[in-house]
Amino acid sequence: MTNDETIKASSSSQKELIRLAEDGRCLLHYVARHGNLTISPEIAKGITAVSTKIENNNWSVGDEIYLIQCYDRLARQIYPVTIESIKAVVPIIRNGKPSKPTASKTITLYRYYTVFTLLFLLMAQMFYLFGYTLLEDLKTFPQPITNPLPDDIEANYQLLKKWNLLWMFGQEIHLDVPLEKQHLGIKFSANMIAAQSFIQMLQSYLLPLIYGLLGALIFVLRTLLQQVRSLTYTASREIGYRLRLTLGCLAGMITGWFLKPEVGEMALSPMALAFLSGYSIEVLFSLLDKLIDNLRKQTNIPTPGAPSVTPPASR
Repeated sequence: MTNDETIKASSSSQKELIRLAEDGRCLLHYVARHGNLTISPEIAKGITAVSTKIENNNWSVGDEIYLIQCYDRLARQIYPVTIESIKAVVPIIRNGKPSKPTASKTITLYRYYTVFTLLFLLMAQMFYLFGYTLLEDLKTFPQPITNPLPDDIEANYQLLKKWNLLWMFGQEIHLDVPLEKQHLGIKFSANMIAAQSFIQMLQSYLLPLIYGLLGALIFVLRTLLQQVRSLTYTASREIGYRLRLTLGCLAGMITGWFLKPEVGEMALSPMALAFLSGYSIEVLFSLLDKLIDNLRKQTNIPTPGAPSVTPPASR
């Protein structure tokens, strides 16, 4: 190595050592503030003494080895709390002002996600209930449809048409029916069928998906609260949270497939189970794994990778 490369390597090594000493002091301060933890005086003295030598640029290789040993013992003692989790939760003072930690930003982000999902769910639920109420009132009208309609039925029918216009983005229902056959009964039935189909899609797909997402978001917020309190949150955990939101949506939709109610018979249980599936996706997927294992045993399908056994030939 050239002289410049040697100087750069030495400078880089010194920076790593300085950061290790700072992290060691940070862990000591955490232990000092935590009432349930005690630390060996040898560890505290070793980290403090070596840190002082590093600040004065008066350290040796032996001091570096001793610092690493003390840091390792301290990190083992306070695990699962780590230096990464402390920095992610505790505000860092920079230029006399505390900076906003990563955990605070993550909690704020997922809190906004939860509020937005809850508002969207409420709007979708109210839109569903409004259309379902109109549909049920119109179902009681005797067939065939006669013109003119009674006032209450006419009011419900006009509201149902407006309701259909909302989810059809302003497009009216046009039927390829000859003019001589176009009468109120066909238009009435067409709007009824369209509304019934959309209500079926809402309660079988969209609403379970949103309930599952809401359950996953509440689980994430609850987990974040626990990790912040115990100082075990790290920025790398956010990847798992994002994946859990996707799995929560899928779990809610799967629950809607298995518990598909009839139109208008949407009890609380299917949507509540969709919410619980999103909140605890492990339970749902463990049940699916058991179901698949039982089906495999009943159909005698060999497990992938298992050696196949050839039955003996009959004499």
